[in-house]
Amino acid sequence: MSLGVLIIVSLLLVCASWTDLRRMIIPNELTLLFAGGGLLFQFISQGITGLGWAVAGALAGIIPLYIMNRLGGIGGGDVKLFGAFGAWMGPILTLQLLVFSILCAGGIAGLLLLLRLPGLRAMGKKMKWPWGNHPLTAGRSTQFPFMLAVAPGFIALLGKG
Repeated sequence: MSLGVLIIVSLLLVCASWTDLRRMIIPNELTLLFAGGGLLFQFISQGITGLGWAVAGALAGIIPLYIMNRLGGIGGGDVKLFGAFGAWMGPILTLQLLVFSILCAGGIAGLLLLLRLPGLRAMGKKMKWPWGNHPLTAGRSTQFPFMLAVAPGFIALLGKG
């Protein structure tokens, strides 16, 4: 992975994190711009082979996340974000980021469950929760921006390489 591509992908994830953490939305304009840029870059730099690789990467991000979206686990912006990431990084790194992100999301969910324990409940109630219902009053369903898990997943992906 070249430094230029790494900078572009990092910029995509920083912008997506910013909007997702603030409004729980990843704008279509952002993901479509980066996806189109990734497809164009791969085609210009590697020809039809690069374009095929970018499409495979985009599909590696879109297909599993679309299934998660249909099951109510994540939003549509996350699906498009992983498609854009895949256009730049290809299928292998996209699937690795997906696994790392899901593991991080599981860790976040585990922490939220811990806050429901009687000894930690008071501390959890003091915690500000800007994304929908507070985890201690939401019953079984608590929402958080998936970028809370994708950002550390990306850092883990960088550390692995």
